[in-house]
Amino acid sequence: MKSDKAHFIAFVGVMFALIFVLFLLEGTLLSGVGCTACILSLPVAIALSIYDDWRKSFIGGTLLGLSSCVFCLIFASLFIFYANPLICVLPRFFIGVTAYWTYFGLSKLFKRVKSKFVRDTIPAAVAGVVGSVTNTVLYLLAVNIWTANAMGTLSAILSVATTIYFPIELVACLILVPMYVAVLRKVSGKIITGKKMSPAQSAPRDV
Repeated sequence: MKSDKAHFIAFVGVMFALIFVLFLLEGTLLSGVGCTACILSLPVAIALSIYDDWRKSFIGGTLLGLSSCVFCLIFASLFIFYANPLICVLPRFFIGVTAYWTYFGLSKLFKRVKSKFVRDTIPAAVAGVVGSVTNTVLYLLAVNIWTANAMGTLSAILSVATTIYFPIELVACLILVPMYVAVLRKVSGKIITGKKMSPAQSAPRDV
């Protein structure tokens, strides 16, 4: 049991490093715009939140938020007003929660369907969309609340985030989350328990 916990902590550490590297790559490429698009990091965070049980559903969004906070501190001259944890961390805590329960509900609804695509892929894809919408709505709400008067260009930045980045993130989550979930189940089963997860172990658990 202690070994499993240690392995899980190590696994979370690895996932945090992965999300941060992806966020750093996205942010560096788009730093000139004044905001970043989570095209790769957000799907990983959502997948990390839904691949196991509900008790871990907050992990992915929280790691994404922490990555965002560290990134904003590194590029302080451009993003310091986003480094507020109430903006970059708190809203993202709920990404995995809404995504998980969407995935859980659809998985239960389709559990008797023979098609693996309907049974596994569709719930994960819809959960990815829900997680993406949750991220955008809560993040922009937090930005408007806490930095409404911080910069004159804020409205233009939010306009770019809403009209350009959001559709791209939505499509990325729709496509990538199901693939990431499948990979995470295999990888975590080997790293955390040393065994391949059975179909019963990999399915969403009853509460």
